[in-house]
Amino acid sequence: MQNLYRQYLKCRRNKRNTLNALQFEFNAEWNLAALAVELHQKTYVAKRAIGFVVAKPKLREIVAADFSDRIVHHILVDTLEAIFEPQFIYDSYACRQNKGTHKAVARVEQFIRQLSVNAQPSYFLQLDIHNFFINIDKNILLGLIYKRTRDHNLRWLAREVIFINPQQDMLLKGDSQLFKRLPAHKSLLNAPVGKGLPIGNLSSQFFANVYLNELDQFVKHSLKCSHYVRYCDDFILLDNSKARLEQFKGKIEQFLTERLLLRLNPRYHAVLPVSNGINYLGYIIHREYRLVRKRVVSNLQEKLTELLPQVSCLDNVGILRLKYDYPLLERLHSVLASYLGHFKHANSYRLIESVFKHFSELGYFFELKWLNNGSPQLVPLFNFKSVAGGIGSQYGYYMSCFKGSLLFFQVGYYYEFYAELPSEVVSLLKLRRLQRSSRNAYYGFPCNKESEYLSKILDLGYSVVIILETESYLGRVKHRLPVVKLFKQGLSHE
Repeated sequence: MQNLYRQYLKCRRNKRNTLNALQFEFNAEWNLAALAVELHQKTYVAKRAIGFVVAKPKLREIVAADFSDRIVHHILVDTLEAIFEPQFIYDSYACRQNKGTHKAVARVEQFIRQLSVNAQPSYFLQLDIHNFFINIDKNILLGLIYKRTRDHNLRWLAREVIFINPQQDMLLKGDSQLFKRLPAHKSLLNAPVGKGLPIGNLSSQFFANVYLNELDQFVKHSLKCSHYVRYCDDFILLDNSKARLEQFKGKIEQFLTERLLLRLNPRYHAVLPVSNGINYLGYIIHREYRLVRKRVVSNLQEKLTELLPQVSCLDNVGILRLKYDYPLLERLHSVLASYLGHFKHANSYRLIESVFKHFSELGYFFELKWLNNGSPQLVPLFNFKSVAGGIGSQYGYYMSCFKGSLLFFQVGYYYEFYAELPSEVVSLLKLRRLQRSSRNAYYGFPCNKESEYLSKILDLGYSVVIILETESYLGRVKHRLPVVKLFKQGLSHE
C-alpha cells in the first residue's frame, strides 16, 4: 500500500488539475485501497482510455489511460526499471533518468569529434523504424520481460498491461477532422491482433526501450559499432568507413525483420558525410556547432502568429491595443520559454534576436536578457505585484510600471488620477482639481466617459493604460489590474 501511495503521488505531479485526476483524488484513500485489492487478488482490469489526435510536430494518435491505470503503469515500470536499467546500453537516451535529447545530441557531437581527428573523413547512417509503436509484437515483448524475471506477480501485471487493447472501448475526443486525416496504419484502431502499444503511456515508453534493447545489444556487440546513439526508434551510427555503414544497414534490416518483426522507414537509407550536418532531435549537428532545425523555428513562428494577435492588435486608425489577458499571456510565456529552452542548446543568438525583431509585439510583454554564459533569459513584464497600503500605493506602483503613460484607474464608477496630469490633458478634458477627495485624488471623471476621453488623449500622442478593479481585496482595498494599454503608433510620448 505504501508503494501504491508513492506511485500515486508521482503520477499526480503533472496531472493534478486534469478532470480524471481530480475525480480520483476526491476519494483517493478509497480508490487506492480498491486498486490495491484488485492488484493483490489479480482482478485488475484497465478502465476506458481516451483517444485523440495531435497535429504537431506531425499527425499522431495519443491514447490517454485512466488515472488509476497510470498509477499501475508507474508501479510496473518502477519495478521493471530496477531489473532492466543495468542491461540497457549507455547510449540509449529516451525516457531514462539523466538522459534525454540534449545529452543524445551532445553525444553525437562527441562522436563526430572523435571520428574527425586528423581530418579523417567520417560518415553517418541515420535510421528509424516504420510505424514503430503500432508494430511492436506483444508476445515478443512479453517474452523479453519473462527472460529477466521469474516473479509470478510481476509477470502477471506485465501481461495485463501489455495485452490491454484500449482501442476496443476507447472514447474518442478532439477534432474529428484530425482523425480523418490520420493515415489508417498510424492508428491503434487498425493494429493487427497482438500488435501495437498506445502512444502516451509511461509503460509504452519503457517497453519501447526493452524492445529495442535487443537492437542496441546487436549493434554494440555483434556489429561492434562503438559510435551509436538511439533515442526511441530514431538512431544514428557513425564511422570512418562508408562501406562499413552500408553493411551495418543491411544487417540491421535483417535483424529487425527476423528478431523483432519490424522494418526500417524507407525514407532513411543513405550513408552521408558528417560534414553535411546531422539532422537529429530538433538540431542540425556539426563538429563545432549546432543549429536549430528549420521546422522547429517554423513551429514557433506559427504559434506566435496564432497567439500574438489575441493580445496585440492594430486598428484601422493606427491605435495599437495591448490586451492584458493573463491566462493567454501565461500560455504565450510557456510557449516562448519552451522554445528558448531548446534554442539555448544551439548557436542561436542571431535566431532569437531575429524572432523578437520580427514579432516586435513581444517586447511589450517580455524583456529578453542575455546572461554572461550566453543563455537567453525571458522576463515577463505582466507579472504585476499585489501592492498593499492603499489606493495611492497601487497607483504609484503602476506609474512606475508604465512610465510616460496616463492611467485610467478605476475607483467604483469613476476613473481617478493620483498624480498631476500634463496641463494640455487637463485643459482638453476640462478637468477640475478635486478639493475634497478623501483618497487624495487629483482628478477624476465618470467611467461612462471612457471612450470619449480616451480618443482625445490618444490624439495628443499619449499612451493610456486602463486599470480595473478585481473581485479580490488587499486588506480593505480592492485589488486592481491593468486590462489594456492603448497608443497611436508614431505619436506616443513614451
